[in-house]
Amino acid sequence: MKQSFPRKIMTKLVAALDPHFDKYRANPIATSKEQAEKEREREEKKFQEQLDNALRQATKDYAPASEKELVQLLRRTPREVLSVKQRNLISGAMSFEKRKAILITMPRDDITFLNDTDFLGPLNLDKLYKTGDTVFPVLNKSKRVCGLIRTDKLDLLHITKDQPVTKIMEHKVAFAREDYTLEQLLAVFLRARTDYVLIINADEQLVGYAELNTLISVLFNREIKDDFENDDSSLLVSRRDLI
Repeated sequence: MKQSFPRKIMTKLVAALDPHFDKYRANPIATSKEQAEKEREREEKKFQEQLDNALRQATKDYAPASEKELVQLLRRTPREVLSVKQRNLISGAMSFEKRKAILITMPRDDITFLNDTDFLGPLNLDKLYKTGDTVFPVLNKSKRVCGLIRTDKLDLLHITKDQPVTKIMEHKVAFAREDYTLEQLLAVFLRARTDYVLIINADEQLVGYAELNTLISVLFNREIKDDFENDDSSLLVSRRDLI
């Protein structure tokens, strides 16, 4: 006759293993699709809370030893601690000084040029407006840029068809090299107090152009949007609702 397993030992074994059996026990079958969906949402919420708590505990006393580890830590940080907008700002700032100006350079083929002998009559103005651009470089006889025409700043009431572009163009033009870092390019924008910079290469050949709004978008790693258009009115600015 076989000897039965000692009851006292069996009791202790079951007591020790019992918590581990919980994960294998089937959940009660939902009586409807709605109940099943609610149960699934509760389980997901519970899991996410457990994961967030575990991440907080794991990173509580952790100090990253490299930039790579810092990036990984930022990715693991819960969104209620660090929002998507904040993550984008951090990642954009971290990579800003490493990226090159060529990254945001629009090609030369996208530029519409004017010659210093051109006149801004109705036909020429219509062609410029149809391009969708607002800044147009002006070339001299040597095919070098000698100025800029900004259609968004033209006083159309005082422009005549026999008026050459040299009379109304901006003579100050800012240049940057394609291998400048974005930080160096930003310095050009600030020094020249402009929002439009022509990009050249080491052989002084025109490569394209860069705009300040594109550079700012790269810095913040997102497009900067604000529909408010009355910045020239101190009254409207003072009364603006920021919510």
